[in-house]
Amino acid sequence: MTANGRGDGDRMGERETVVISSPEELIASIPAMLGFPPGPGSVVVMCGRTADGGQGPVVRMDVDGLLDGSGLFTDGVVGPDGFDDHRDDRDDRDDRDDRDPDARGRGGWGRVGGRPATMIGEGPARGLALFCSREGVSQVHLVVVHEDCADGFSAGLRAEDAAAAFEYWLDSAGTRVIAAYGVGEFAEGAPWVDLFGMVRGVQLDPDCTEIAAVHAYDGRVRAGSREEIDQLYRARDPEACEVDPHGKRPVRLEGSCAVERAVATHDDAAGRLEAGEGIDDDELAEIGRSLLDVAVRDEVYRRLALQGLCSADGRRLLWWSLARRRPGRERSVALVLLGAAAYFAGGGVHARSALEAALTADPANSLARLLLHGLEHGLAPERLRRVAAA
Repeated sequence: MTANGRGDGDRMGERETVVISSPEELIASIPAMLGFPPGPGSVVVMCGRTADGGQGPVVRMDVDGLLDGSGLFTDGVVGPDGFDDHRDDRDDRDDRDDRDPDARGRGGWGRVGGRPATMIGEGPARGLALFCSREGVSQVHLVVVHEDCADGFSAGLRAEDAAAAFEYWLDSAGTRVIAAYGVGEFAEGAPWVDLFGMVRGVQLDPDCTEIAAVHAYDGRVRAGSREEIDQLYRARDPEACEVDPHGKRPVRLEGSCAVERAVATHDDAAGRLEAGEGIDDDELAEIGRSLLDVAVRDEVYRRLALQGLCSADGRRLLWWSLARRRPGRERSVALVLLGAAAYFAGGGVHARSALEAALTADPANSLARLLLHGLEHGLAPERLRRVAAA
């Protein structure tokens, strides 16, 4: 698997390869890949290569039926979080079509007419299968999160049923489930179990994986939950300006020279913030106003696509200041840029939270809506970045 390319050298197409070679490392890498540890009732799907050679996303879905046995999914896809290469040094699992169709328990499941006997609601699993078919994803790994599924009999059966339902729909789309693991939590020493076999073990420390180190170097924020990530992008400073001095009027700078000066002012402020200096409220207001001009915003967005953010990038600091201190429309543009940066880097969860917050701040923000649409339909970060950089 790969994380974002490091430091100032992070340019379009340059991504560092992180090879994952064991179930323990794969499981422990999930909190870093998603940006938070998924809680009980989740299925995490790590997609392999797509038909065009890119790496498929990591997707989390909430599965209510795991917790109460109702067999009903919610539609809570909160990925994708992209990565570039996934390898597993174990032999592929054996074909399981010859299993006893009446088998139940660890390593087997019931089937009726080729389908799992306890069908989990088909919506999300079928939608994922359609995505894999469209993008040419040939294989995936699954991790089912359910308290006690590694040791409890009933919980283990529910986890197996969930994995079997996903396998059924993915197989119908030509996508092979290489392995499916069950965990109750993500923590060093916590147990994991192979839902399609007899193997089990204990987890590594999620904070000590290679992909966690790469993401930390790149400045990606890891939270304790999805709600914490949402709150991060909703937060406002106590002294924030809430009144837009421009009302709903569009802002248009006069001529290309004015646009170039505005972009230069933006970049200069970002450079000073990166060097540890500050900017006052008047300068922040001037930069926020200039970003309401579509030409200025688009040029800043294009440069972001050409060169992503490093951990202490001044642009990130500037956009956070705008998002926390300036009124709605300016805040919305800053959140779009933060969301685009996360999207380009493969951080789908952060991208979604930022883009949704941008639309809350300004429902008329068409770029936020466009990027959110691409995220929801599985547009690969690399593909979006190439388009944005053109």
